[in-house]
Amino acid sequence: MFASGDPYLSKQADEDKAMKDPKWTPAYCSPSSASNSAFYFSHGTRETARVLFEHGWWPAAMAIWSAGIGGGQAAPHTVRRDDARWVELAHLAAKAHELGLVTGAVGHTFNRWQWAEADFEVGGQKQRRPLDGLAVRHGDKASAYRPVIRQNVFYPPVQRNNAGVTYYAAIATIAEIAVDTASGQVQLLEHHSVLECGNQIVPQLVSGQIQGGIAMGIGHALHEYLPLYEDGPGNGTWNFNRYQLPRASDVAVWKQSAQVLPPLSDTDPPKGMGEVVMIAIVPAIVNAVAHAIGHRFTELPVTAEMIREVLQ
Repeated sequence: MFASGDPYLSKQADEDKAMKDPKWTPAYCSPSSASNSAFYFSHGTRETARVLFEHGWWPAAMAIWSAGIGGGQAAPHTVRRDDARWVELAHLAAKAHELGLVTGAVGHTFNRWQWAEADFEVGGQKQRRPLDGLAVRHGDKASAYRPVIRQNVFYPPVQRNNAGVTYYAAIATIAEIAVDTASGQVQLLEHHSVLECGNQIVPQLVSGQIQGGIAMGIGHALHEYLPLYEDGPGNGTWNFNRYQLPRASDVAVWKQSAQVLPPLSDTDPPKGMGEVVMIAIVPAIVNAVAHAIGHRFTELPVTAEMIREVLQ
């Protein structure tokens, strides 16, 4: 495939002309930041794997199950692809190679607040897929990948660039603080976050990201300060003795809690939630400080010196 143009600036007439070439795709890289990569990459992986399943694993499985007297073990049953659960793939892979079925697939996707789609014919079967490029190989591992020429491609119209949408996860955080009016020190007593990120791919990583991201946000709100210009870190005198990172005692580590909302359904796509989790804690803390002392700060971090100056 080859790419051209800028999908954020392209004119519809230019794309309509370009897409007549089945090897063309808009010059585009799906965001790879932690805050949305799960949505983009899981889609591409899932849809490409679906090709391998439908034209490799499944027909190989049916060949195995149908072998034997009277139609084999599959004959007495109603066997549907939707019911497939794979435990061990080595035997299936060997059968797929033996029969010359699809044993590898490479897919390409494009998203403009909607997935590009096209018709692809594999093994004599034409099917509409949310991909704009596909290549497969058959049988022997040494065989080359061959492109499947797409037909009837659909790209989301350029007007969809104006849609105010996002694939980020959503998070809300509430924080409880105490302010020492003599010293200006802020103590974070406890905090609770609620995250909505669709189906979690690795729940343990989601939990760890929530805890680490919130600690990062706390540092941004209250601790991590660097001056600009000549007195900044470039003068060679700054290290962790002066740049204060939050510690366990600063993040209410024993009182923190978080809730991940259940997905809307079993097919609810995962949403990236990397940097997102650090955002809500910052305004939560700043709002709590304003509620406590009656003054709203517009610069971060909110230091003890800044609070003492306001209170004096």
